[in-house]
Amino acid sequence: MSVGAWANAARRDKYRQGSEHQRAIDAFQELLDGNVTPDAAAGTIASLYEATIKHRRSVGTLWGILCDAIRALGGDKERSERLVNLLNSISQLPDMTDEHGNALTPNWTSAGVFWRDLPELTMMFREYAIDIEPEDEIDGNWDAQAMPLLNATTFGAMYLAKGKQPIGMYFHAEISLMLGIEVPYETLDQQRRAAMYVPLAATWILLAGKELYELCKNDYDRKDGAPGCTPYGEEWLRGKGRGYSLGRWALWKKRFGEIALTQGLPDDVKDISARVNSKIGEIDGQI
Repeated sequence: MSVGAWANAARRDKYRQGSEHQRAIDAFQELLDGNVTPDAAAGTIASLYEATIKHRRSVGTLWGILCDAIRALGGDKERSERLVNLLNSISQLPDMTDEHGNALTPNWTSAGVFWRDLPELTMMFREYAIDIEPEDEIDGNWDAQAMPLLNATTFGAMYLAKGKQPIGMYFHAEISLMLGIEVPYETLDQQRRAAMYVPLAATWILLAGKELYELCKNDYDRKDGAPGCTPYGEEWLRGKGRGYSLGRWALWKKRFGEIALTQGLPDDVKDISARVNSKIGEIDGQI
């Protein structure tokens, strides 16, 4: 999809008819087309939503526009990098304050200051960018979610590698790797799902592998006794536990190597798995 086609569709959304939303879409379009810098786009967007923040303490619609752009255009690495840089620029803007000089936070939570902490974005990205509908709950073709989800994953991995504020990408990476490679691919139904989930898991390693390896070295968020949730009635290929560890890093390398040789899987799934297996080996040797 072209940037122009995305922007035209975004402008038609009935919840984005306010002038600040329409002009924000213009700012996103200019940024994604490479006509303005991330700093300039950040300044424009902040000025557009200043009154909204002071009145409503929320920018959910702004983040909705961002998530929409990510799902439509995020597979292009250059565009995703521009959006990552935009968020970095926004987070470096001066804190917004009330008439008493107190930093402004969302009206429903004290988690995060505008604009420093990009408040509300963690939840919005989870719900409106990288979420996937279960197969038994979706109307239409479940596999049609693959491309928007890959676009969001590409952005997420680039943000994990280059973003300045934590907005939950390490969590999304772990879940993606769990769903993508920590389950078996033996039955036809399992192999069909591999076409969706393996490229997502691979993208996190290919674009943010060094960052994930650092998390593993530091046992980030490691909970060895924590139960996981088992999708589709399958068994996890590792014991209970969540978070990052070198043992899990080694499992990921092993599983990508196994998937690359699994009969019945599409060639593109096996090819990207072989690439990731090699990439993990390169990272092991570099760091």
